[in-house]
Amino acid sequence: MEEAPIPQQQPYQDNQPNLIPSADVQREMDSLSSISKMIESIADYPNTLRREFCGEKMFEDAEGVIHWVQDTKPVFVKLDFETGLPLMKTVKMPWGEEKEIYIVNDNAVEEVISLLKFAGVNQINPIGYNSPDNYQDDLKEFECKLAGLLALKQKEWGIDKELLPTLQFKLKTIVQDVRSMSVNGNLLKTIQTTTQRIEQMVERGEKPRFGGNPF
Repeated sequence: MEEAPIPQQQPYQDNQPNLIPSADVQREMDSLSSISKMIESIADYPNTLRREFCGEKMFEDAEGVIHWVQDTKPVFVKLDFETGLPLMKTVKMPWGEEKEIYIVNDNAVEEVISLLKFAGVNQINPIGYNSPDNYQDDLKEFECKLAGLLALKQKEWGIDKELLPTLQFKLKTIVQDVRSMSVNGNLLKTIQTTTQRIEQMVERGEKPRFGGNPF
């Protein structure tokens, strides 16, 4: 008489289909964390842009102290309106060298930063809702106002005339990229979907396969 075959034991997860591997939960948590970091980076972007407008780069001295030093010509500089030349000053660099640098037009920098914030480069706008039509209309309006403002302020703000088209394109693109996240509430929907998926996974993972005390 032949012996009955010994049934093969199924993998642990198959015996408990309601348990979700922690790797799946972690993957969704990482996705949510990435979205959070992206929103934080948008909030910090004006500070990054301010450094760029000032032509600064980071320098760490021998004691580990961080300094921001002018490395390239700022986008916005103060001018001598009699000569039309940029104003300069001599400063002592962190490494001891004396260097002549441009005087930054701080008022222009802050005005442009404020303009970007009002145009939607902030933490709130990406998680809001905007229709495609409103998005396009707002972008066109911003582009027109920006072009007029830069042309009007070009000399007062000390902007190189050749730089105007590039600067306008850069600022428009920043606003366009941030505001596009709110079109049809796309980013908000992604956050909600990911959060719901995590909650469902955790709930299923804690729920025993059979009723009663799981222990």
